[in-house]
Amino acid sequence: MKRFPFTTLLLLLFLAGCRPGNKRLTVEFQWIQNGVMYSQSDPFFKGDTAVAIDLFHFYVSDFRAGNQLLSDVLFVDPSDSAFSIYTLDLQRRADNISFGLGVPSDMNAMDPTSFDTAHPLSSAFAMYWTWASKYRFIKAEGRFNAAGDLSNAATNGGIIWHTGTDSLYRTRTFDVPVRPGDRLVVKIDLDLLLGSLSLANEGFTHTTVDTYAIAEKVSNEAIAAIEVVVE
Repeated sequence: MKRFPFTTLLLLLFLAGCRPGNKRLTVEFQWIQNGVMYSQSDPFFKGDTAVAIDLFHFYVSDFRAGNQLLSDVLFVDPSDSAFSIYTLDLQRRADNISFGLGVPSDMNAMDPTSFDTAHPLSSAFAMYWTWASKYRFIKAEGRFNAAGDLSNAATNGGIIWHTGTDSLYRTRTFDVPVRPGDRLVVKIDLDLLLGSLSLANEGFTHTTVDTYAIAEKVSNEAIAAIEVVVE
């Protein structure tokens, strides 16, 4: 067996510890439908009802690996790699991942015009309601057709889920061990999200009093539809 001098071993260990990206965690957000990645606006079925999701934007806040804060807030658009793949600093191994869906009350009270346009809370991301409840936590839009054919726009129903208000902020912890250099995938399962929602009766909410119950249900179903894995 080939033996290396002690000084050489120290150098090899030092170089291994200095590999680029060894203190980073890649995080990718994906839509999942029927077990595979979903492409924006592609039709799929919920029973006999044809569905297409044309937009799904949301905030993820207080993103942590164990007790390490990786990001205060991220704007997520699973259809756009610029806003679905993030590289975050991870200094050491952790046994779990946790985050909130939406923004916590202190962030929700902030003025979007006070941020640089590149900041997730900037008004440039069109997630702020000047007339309603501050930031939208989830902004989802799409189409459905109970007859199973989305080609005739005149017969389609609309999906508009715009959720907000402090009480709809949802948090969750995932028992997923991660190490520096890992690739973490946050999967939003559209089948689970839509599973207990009636598109005909619960396809619209702006989180106003008359549709608050729908916003609450969408918020609960959305956080429950998330899976976090290391790939």
